[in-house]
Amino acid sequence: LQTEGIPRNLRGQAMAAFVISNDPNAMTLFRQFSTTTAFELVQLSVLGAGAMRDQKAVQILEQVLNAPSQSVRHAACMALVAVGTNEALEAVAHTLLNGDENIRRAAAEALANDPREGHAMLKEGVTISDILLRRAVAYGLGRVNERWAIELLQKIQIEDDQWVVRTAATEVLDSKTSAG
Repeated sequence: LQTEGIPRNLRGQAMAAFVISNDPNAMTLFRQFSTTTAFELVQLSVLGAGAMRDQKAVQILEQVLNAPSQSVRHAACMALVAVGTNEALEAVAHTLLNGDENIRRAAAEALANDPREGHAMLKEGVTISDILLRRAVAYGLGRVNERWAIELLQKIQIEDDQWVVRTAATEVLDSKTSAG
């Protein structure tokens, strides 16, 4: 898992083996690896911590949200949503509200993985005045495979007062119809 130079897919398989083992020591290992400077290892470890729903990793995952690597930051959003505690979801909500454009989109897309709290946050996000937040929410809604999400995207496409948000909704709807 930590040997650089080995293809990422093999390292990912090693991470998955730790997750499937359900060994509590794997959570400790993931937390330890999440604080290194090797971005691929951090990314895999963060995903492993999320897959194991490691509540002790939440503070580390919050710190990883500030990593210089986009892929690591995206993994942290997914992991925090997978952990699913109030603290973890609040960190993702804070990122959605205050992050840069890329991490906001990652946060919204990660929230799509949580049918209860995440979907509720996305629905509420449509009503917030922040343009970048609404744009990110459109991408998050695109990952929700529910009729209400498509209807909300169609409403955004027509009614939002900002063209950048309408364009995002159109892009998401177009990709959904071309894929399906």
